Amino acid sequence: MNKKIFLLLIILLSVFVAVVSLGGIFIPEMYVRETGDWQAQSIGQDLFDLFLGVPMLLLSALFFLRGSRSAFFILTGILIFFIYTFIIYTLGLHFNRFFLLYCFTLGLSCYLLIYLLWQTGSENVRSWFILQRSVLMPVLYLMFFALLFCVLWLSEIVPALLNGVAPSVLDQTGLLTNPVHVLDLSFLLPGFMITAYLLQKRHSLGYVFTPAIMTFSIVMTLSIATLIVYEISKGYATDYTPAIAMTVFAMVSIVMFKYFTRKLKDNISKII
Repeated sequence: MNKKIFLLLIILLSVFVAVVSLGGIFIPEMYVRETGDWQAQSIGQDLFDLFLGVPMLLLSALFFLRGSRSAFFILTGILIFFIYTFIIYTLGLHFNRFFLLYCFTLGLSCYLLIYLLWQTGSENVRSWFILQRSVLMPVLYLMFFALLFCVLWLSEIVPALLNGVAPSVLDQTGLLTNPVHVLDLSFLLPGFMITAYLLQKRHSLGYVFTPAIMTFSIVMTLSIATLIVYEISKGYATDYTPAIAMTVFAMVSIVMFKYFTRKLKDNISKII
């Protein structure tokens, strides 16, 4: 891996995300065509990306390039988070002056993730772990979260299908479909289940993606909590319960990440 080029691309990605976030926060016309609720959610996401997402991206990249194995998983999870987020930006917002920047950010996040995984190698990552230790708890964690959010989304979708109407959340956002439903049910939640299966079988990809998914879960649930709190501050919601639940999920994911990465033989070594 060419460390200088990789770091420069990470910095470029950070700049892209920061510019998008600052534009969403300070340029009123960016979300002027969105409903009030969707505007609030978008700005809440921008605040999270700017003040937590970008610093985590930069710090994890720096520690990864210095040889931290834990930082590799954190960086992988954050890149997955930005891919997820900017799919929603590109497809879930009305066309605005940052459309090309959304596309560039999404593409750069994807290619950085591919390059990171390609250069590190799944077999190499598997060798970092003490394989004799039990993987039952991480497997149950992945399965539980997959089933929990699957039931949650289907509880919104199935009644709407049976009644021949759109889910109520679409009235609030003004969207044709919910991109979160699409991404979770098509890719993310099946990915949780596949990763759980691979980890149970001690497959190398299970060891790569389990802590990365845990990191993604931490960042994603905290971002959801942030945008819910921002919605409440703008009068589009009143119930803090979902934000509290997301924060609890994040804490559980942090505990599970620490538990799983304790299986690393050495946390600092030459890994690239």
